[in-house]
Amino acid sequence: MELLPIELTYQGRTLRQLKREGQVAIYDVRNAGGMLYGYEVIIIKIAPAEEKFGKQYPERELYPSSAKNSNDWGSIAWSFGRKWKKEALACFNGLVKRQVKHGPKVNQADLEPSEG
Repeated sequence: MELLPIELTYQGRTLRQLKREGQVAIYDVRNAGGMLYGYEVIIIKIAPAEEKFGKQYPERELYPSSAKNSNDWGSIAWSFGRKWKKEALACFNGLVKRQVKHGPKVNQADLEPSEG
């Protein structure tokens, strides 16, 4: 399986993985100049091997989608401001605990509505 990169660049922002436990990860988010915007806590998605647009893709990990038609944000991904690192880490740790309880692939059905 193709793993999610430790560092990603998206829309002029750099996301750098700070911690990962199983399918749960926390990234810091910085602008092109390196200024910290905040943190993102995610449950990493798994995409199956498939053919799309005539190209073969292996089974791979994906960062949650920020597309307008996606429900990822708020269900498997959460954003925290730069002054909220403690809260972001608490969210990460809570998801890791759920992952231990429910197995390596945490999903939204495993979470209580008030968590995250």
